[in-house]
Amino acid sequence: METQTKVYRPSAINSQIEVQNILDDQQQLEQTCKKVSHLLNKNIYIISGDFDVRYEINAHLKALGFRSQYIRMTHSSDEIINKIKQNIGGIDLIICHLKKLNKSSSSSQTGYHLLKITNEMLLKVGIDETIAFLFIEKYFEKNEIISATKAGASQFLVFPANPISLGNKLVEIFRKDESSISQEITGLIFKANKFRSQGLFEKAIEVYNKALKVSSENIEVLTEKANTFLEMGNIDMAIRLYKRVIEIEERFPRAYEGLGKAYEQVDDMKEAKKNYLKVMELEPHNVRACFNIGVLHQKEGSYENAKTYFDIGIKINNKFTKNYLGLAENYEAQEKPEEALKVYKRAIKIHPKQTSLYLMTGNFCLKHNLLHQAEEMFSKAIDMDEKHIHLYNRLGIALRKQSKYKEAIENYDKALKVTPDNATLYYNQSKALFYNREEIKAVDILNKAFDLDHDLIAKFKKETYFSKLRTRYPANFKF
Repeated sequence: METQTKVYRPSAINSQIEVQNILDDQQQLEQTCKKVSHLLNKNIYIISGDFDVRYEINAHLKALGFRSQYIRMTHSSDEIINKIKQNIGGIDLIICHLKKLNKSSSSSQTGYHLLKITNEMLLKVGIDETIAFLFIEKYFEKNEIISATKAGASQFLVFPANPISLGNKLVEIFRKDESSISQEITGLIFKANKFRSQGLFEKAIEVYNKALKVSSENIEVLTEKANTFLEMGNIDMAIRLYKRVIEIEERFPRAYEGLGKAYEQVDDMKEAKKNYLKVMELEPHNVRACFNIGVLHQKEGSYENAKTYFDIGIKINNKFTKNYLGLAENYEAQEKPEEALKVYKRAIKIHPKQTSLYLMTGNFCLKHNLLHQAEEMFSKAIDMDEKHIHLYNRLGIALRKQSKYKEAIENYDKALKVTPDNATLYYNQSKALFYNREEIKAVDILNKAFDLDHDLIAKFKKETYFSKLRTRYPANFKF
């Protein structure tokens, strides 16, 4: 009898694979539901301006076994803040975007801001615990995760996601053996950092020490404590703590970065450079480390080496402005102002709406007597920010130094419409009038400046040429 060979068609094979995948997913979901079963009484808030996002997260939670009575959905953070005010402890978890909470709203509030606000509210009433935050986004930048974690974020979920991924994140957030300790330490770090930001260093160290009693080898706490000593100027203690962190975790970049800063403050450039290079070894894309090394070489007069590191930083991330500024200063130190100006313009090309860059470039041009370029930079900046008084003042100086006295006077008129009580603007307008041979008017304007700021009188007396007004028109002055 002849044996028949069974033929499997591709469509049949694909169908079997699909069925198996569905069964596997169902099995994984059942396992995840068991993992989260002890969390089903947690009060969860979902915040998103996107209805579809709220609906999908809600559906995932229900698929995991959560009941509607424990889930709240909103598009606004105001409801959360009011809830905390009314009932501290009434929220166990907030699921929201790390970035803008409501893209369809004019409000620019982010989940990161909400996290800080809730922690501060809890801190004010003396509660060290924090509300758990699960941030969702299509993607996260590394620096965003670091900042949010330091502020107290519990977990991050790339979204859209499935119920299994969400469930696993919930398990990690509420894991009793580790999470309770982790959240306690996070709360203490937040509290200590708050004291530190206010300059209350001793209080900050007390709280860091409290955290270290909970976990004596926590490298985040030790590093923050070292940072505090560094800010206090206790370099020896800071170095000791950074080295302790490295003993615990040899590949922790923040400790090497702290050591670099510490050694730089005591002018040990060799050790500073060595530690910044270690940061680059561990984080090859760390543009701040490139900048720090470039600055060290520049201080030593090693301009080519400095240029190399600033260039590397720009190549890695051309959005990081500091490496442009470092490179420009490097050319300036070599007395190459034209090359420096090219670098400033490169930075402006990358950040065309950053007013501060135009201001810095304009000031650089004024310093090096590149007056036409200074005028151009200040004018462009004013076009973007018509209420930036300092820009008008600097533009007026650039115009006056080019003997464009009429334009300078008109420029000061525009500025004084924005701030009619600005003594410095009156003083500089008076100087432009003086050079334009409108001396009587210059004296009148100058007296307005003196009425607003008596300290300008001393400045006026020191200006040999300008102060001739006083000898020509003594009766017109009030002093």
